[in-house]
Amino acid sequence: MAGTKSSLLPLVVVADLVLYVGVDTVTNTLSDLLDDSEPVLIEDNGHQLLVGSDGATGVEQCTARTALTTRECGDVKVVVIDAGKMPFIARNIKLAWGEGKPSILHRESANSRAKRSKVCGASFKRTYPRGSCDEFAFASSREGGAGARAEEVHEDEQNCQGGTISAAYQHLPINEGDACLVVISNPAKVATGPWTGQEVRVTQC
Repeated sequence: MAGTKSSLLPLVVVADLVLYVGVDTVTNTLSDLLDDSEPVLIEDNGHQLLVGSDGATGVEQCTARTALTTRECGDVKVVVIDAGKMPFIARNIKLAWGEGKPSILHRESANSRAKRSKVCGASFKRTYPRGSCDEFAFASSREGGAGARAEEVHEDEQNCQGGTISAAYQHLPINEGDACLVVISNPAKVATGPWTGQEVRVTQC
């Protein structure tokens, strides 16, 4: 009987809290305590990368240096988004991970245009002349499309990201249906606020 009482104790405490402060307060508090979707910073020997919580274990198995230099982590290919070149796109990805979007994606290019239009179509309002809609997860992934996080970025960053993804698909290679791990390099350079129309210089992308 002692064991039964012990296992029921957390439920009794939660029930008492609901009666005392209300179900909404308890639900929000428990959600905060159980939330493990915050991006994870991985470091080793001067190499740093940021990854979503779902991909952190895989990166730790191969080290940050290996992921960044070989673009592989075990049998999973790694797509590196350089925050030094794409600070606002890196910000959007980081925020998407914080909202629970995955860092492990699966290439599915066939319907990418239709998936992008669901996120970046007429409903997305561009504010600045050279603004472009960036979405994560990528439209070329199975996880992309409806529900992706979207934010306006400079079109040069968008072009840089497109080239980065295309090069990874072609040269690693990442074939249709293959899994890939998205990471952010130079995490200290992730933009701290949204793009507000300023000129962005992207070199050697």
